[in-house]
Amino acid sequence: MNGDAGFPGVSIVVPTRNRVSKLARCLEHISAIRSDTPWELIVVDNASTDETLRFLDDFARGSPMPMRAVEEPAAGGMRSRNAGAEAARGEILIFVDDDCYPRPDIVNHYVGIFQDPTIGFAGGRILPYERIENESGRRTLALMESEVEIRYPAGQLVPCGIIQGGNMALRRRALVSVGGFDIRMGPGTRFPAEDWEIVTRIGADGWSGGYFPGPVVSHDHPRTLSEAKSRLRSYHVGMGAVFVKLVANPRTRRIYLPHILRRFLGDMKFHQVKIASQIYGGMLFLRQNRRHLHEAMPGVEQRV
Repeated sequence: MNGDAGFPGVSIVVPTRNRVSKLARCLEHISAIRSDTPWELIVVDNASTDETLRFLDDFARGSPMPMRAVEEPAAGGMRSRNAGAEAARGEILIFVDDDCYPRPDIVNHYVGIFQDPTIGFAGGRILPYERIENESGRRTLALMESEVEIRYPAGQLVPCGIIQGGNMALRRRALVSVGGFDIRMGPGTRFPAEDWEIVTRIGADGWSGGYFPGPVVSHDHPRTLSEAKSRLRSYHVGMGAVFVKLVANPRTRRIYLPHILRRFLGDMKFHQVKIASQIYGGMLFLRQNRRHLHEAMPGVEQRV
């Protein structure tokens, strides 16, 4: 993943799989983005079986911005993000989920944030596309609505859930320096905590970052209450996997081990199910990856 010295701009990377209707709405919002900074769109189709490929062909012919469609045949959300990062030319990589709809000023906000050369990662606000929390049996997960900026100095702890993958930007050099996204995590795996995992590695590698309320997307992903509970359990399983990686790595162990122990002690009285899910996730990840805990892509040639 070398970028393009002739394109010192921004790449928006949108992975997608079998959600063509939401992808269409996402790209409609992306088409409304306005910025004086050069930017491009990379859409990564992750082995969709619906009308995604046909839609992307049609969209590319009339796209108002430089746009490329990339195919990643191997299922896995982090494979898609790595493929998108490899195809992208920008130094700033903005990752937007296909069910998240950005505001027109998102590029300008992230460009302003990354004017600070020490910043390697950043996340923004994630608002609900529709306010449905008060409707019976429905809610939207994976939101971050705070209007308060939070900075994380290099080498210090980044809490889980603050920087979320639906609205996240990484400096290319920072992503390259840690070997790309870990394909053992994220959509298509048992461990959906990939956004937290990548920023912990980038922060421990010497980059600062933070949460900034300026870049905004709207998340179109309502769930039934039973689906929401199941999804929360899966998040806790993913957290447990990240705990194992953080403790196994000497560089991150000193930063995160006290935090992990405090979390367990704090949850022990009222959140035993959460702790059980985290322990299960940690044990499952350890059993599957005992020999190569620190590798981003075990057994696969690293492309980024």
